[in-house]
Amino acid sequence: MKKLFLAASLAFFGVISAQTEKGSFFISGKTNLGFTSNTIKYKAQGQTFDGSKTNTFTISPNAGYFIVDNLALGLALDYKTSTTKIKAGTEIESPYDPTFTNGTKEKQTTLSIIPNVTYFFSEGKTRPYLNTGVGFANTKNKNNYTMYNSSGDILFSSSETKNDGFVWTANGGLIFLITENIALDLGLGYTNYSFKNDGVKINSGAFVANAGISVFLK
Repeated sequence: MKKLFLAASLAFFGVISAQTEKGSFFISGKTNLGFTSNTIKYKAQGQTFDGSKTNTFTISPNAGYFIVDNLALGLALDYKTSTTKIKAGTEIESPYDPTFTNGTKEKQTTLSIIPNVTYFFSEGKTRPYLNTGVGFANTKNKNNYTMYNSSGDILFSSSETKNDGFVWTANGGLIFLITENIALDLGLGYTNYSFKNDGVKINSGAFVANAGISVFLK
């Protein structure tokens, strides 16, 4: 019985080890824990005013090929969208001196293509990893404004800008193999975007928590 158990254990961990050997592939899809919503409220002079509301969603599918055992070269597509809304009649300047504005809606969408490298440590059912990459990013900002004319009629206007830039990422985490080929992927990461807009260089960085599923193929 002990010999059978030992043989089964060796076979199981051998399969796990083979998931990251040279010539294997992996595909993963992650999100920053899904959908994030943030609402600001102000209270002043016995009244409550709604401020801006921001909804954010990110998804980062990634595919890699193991050029040697445990080391994979990959390509990630990172998509992030963030929408901020301010309702008409919303106080946004100071909660102690309420003023009202017209409604606005701003949507920022960023699509990145990121060549990267991933290294998996140790062997077994639970395996830590590190990942880093540098790539190209395109950001689009769209603003919609609600305005009123002298007759009180509602008017709408919008503007749109696009910028190209660079992005670099640094991530670390753990995979937990559920089956021979499927693993739960949990980690933390940092992403930095760099753009130029009308001669002004803009840097934007963010830390995120990631959760997803990775599939290993031979």
